[in-house]
Amino acid sequence: MPGVGSWLAEGGYLCLLLGLALSVVILFDGLRQYWRPRGAARAGSSIALALLLSGAMLILLLALALNDFSLHYVMSHSNSALALPFRLAAAWGGHEGSLMLWSLSLAVWQAIAAWRWRGKGLRRKGLTLALGSIIQVALLLFIVTLSDPFARQFPAPLDGRDLNPMLQHPALLMHPPLLYLSYAGFLFSAAQLLAGLFCQTAPVALARLCLRNVAISWSLLTAGMILGSWWAWSELGWGGWWFWDPVENASLLPWLTGIASLHALVVMRRSGHLSRSATLLVLATGLLTLLGTFIVRSGILMSVHAFALDEMRGLPLLALFALLSLGALSAFAVSAWRYRRMPDGPAPSVWLVGGLWLFVASALVVLIGTLFPILYRLTGGGQISVGAPWFNLVLLPFALVGIALMLAASRRGRWPTWLAHSGVLVCAAGIASAALLKQEVSILLMPGESVTLAGYRFTLQETRLLAAGNYSAEQLTIGVWRDDTVPIATLRPERRFYSVRGQQMFEPDTATNGWRDWYALVGEKPAPGRYAVRLYVQSGVRLVWGGGVLMLLGAAFSGAGRKRQ
Repeated sequence: MPGVGSWLAEGGYLCLLLGLALSVVILFDGLRQYWRPRGAARAGSSIALALLLSGAMLILLLALALNDFSLHYVMSHSNSALALPFRLAAAWGGHEGSLMLWSLSLAVWQAIAAWRWRGKGLRRKGLTLALGSIIQVALLLFIVTLSDPFARQFPAPLDGRDLNPMLQHPALLMHPPLLYLSYAGFLFSAAQLLAGLFCQTAPVALARLCLRNVAISWSLLTAGMILGSWWAWSELGWGGWWFWDPVENASLLPWLTGIASLHALVVMRRSGHLSRSATLLVLATGLLTLLGTFIVRSGILMSVHAFALDEMRGLPLLALFALLSLGALSAFAVSAWRYRRMPDGPAPSVWLVGGLWLFVASALVVLIGTLFPILYRLTGGGQISVGAPWFNLVLLPFALVGIALMLAASRRGRWPTWLAHSGVLVCAAGIASAALLKQEVSILLMPGESVTLAGYRFTLQETRLLAAGNYSAEQLTIGVWRDDTVPIATLRPERRFYSVRGQQMFEPDTATNGWRDWYALVGEKPAPGRYAVRLYVQSGVRLVWGGGVLMLLGAAFSGAGRKRQ
């Protein structure tokens, strides 16, 4: 495609600039519609913004596909030997591209809403778009000034630095888009609830309008977390699916408050009770997504997921989070009095309310454990980390009480509620079995040598050298037998070397029968022909992901039932 490189970056940057200008227009137009409603709602500006940002993302994808290394972003996160799917997924594998994806996700949410609202009354719709546009303007302003994905560099290098090897996993194709769509959905729902407060919309009617959006956002986040935990299981090489890493916690926080928001909105829709609580919870969930942005991209916390950045961009992100949080909470404080009239319907059960606030308490525990290292560092205490032992110990009582309250609250629930709650129980069973039944061994093996673990014999059969795309690898073949006679599985872990980055990765391999998993990881090679191997026999870990799927199905059927009603 000759000549594309001469206009690619400039066209993408122009789309961002036009998107920023159009976001300002939508902001002021929405405020005008709120103060002086006239005519019917229009969808053109919001749809045009989504198209502009989609155009910018498509241009970045095209630059990655064509290996346009004159773009600093492409040079930093891609390589000509990288497989095409990973070259395209690199569009959100770096700081600048992921922020643009988030901005696009928010634009898509607003465009869909504006399309559905066209021809209807203006006031609440206009204010919702205006509040969402405040976040959009802030994001786009940050992108075009400090995180431009279309910045040029001259002279252009012959090849790129390659994508971080840890990101070269199939989950990269869908995990970040799911998370950003969910984050944008929570922010849009928060704007919708605040606008309803200012416009004095009846609590029951407002809950009906917002419940579906919150449910979709939570479902997208759940799907993204399931995919992310599978990614950690199959890539990080420590035989686990959750590490209590700060970036993992950044997605767990809105997931917990999102569950509380869903239950509070259900109560609000039925009777008008918990109106202020539901609004505040959705607002807090949206703000926690912004906090996650700061944690991931500020570089202030060490993480295997975080985008390591200089503080020049971390401080503006902190200022952005602080200003948006202060503004949103102030808006809630000013408008919350509008729900002072007593609800008409019956009060919710104590079991449901107790479970709701238990999720909030759990989120506070995770928040404290995540932010404590930051506060400790800022007070001059040095580097410190809060890991899995602390989180597991502190959250265990919350989990046990939460399960008991959930079972009590489900007595009169509909079958989709039972399905979702059964998913929680299945997931809890998977977590418990994965923690209690895990067996492992670390050993040095040569070809032909064996070791027995949990009644299974693992034999290192052979090794071979591989060359694939942007890396070379030494692959081990490990056979697994039961009772020394029954073949169970063949595992092929690898020691990979990514030559462009000069980085070594240890790629694990797993096999499963649904309940039990056999897991192998090859490490260093301390002597010729001898390999450090770590082996695991894990039971029940698949229940974690199966429970997540049941939760998703329960939420989907519940949403379908509400739509029919």
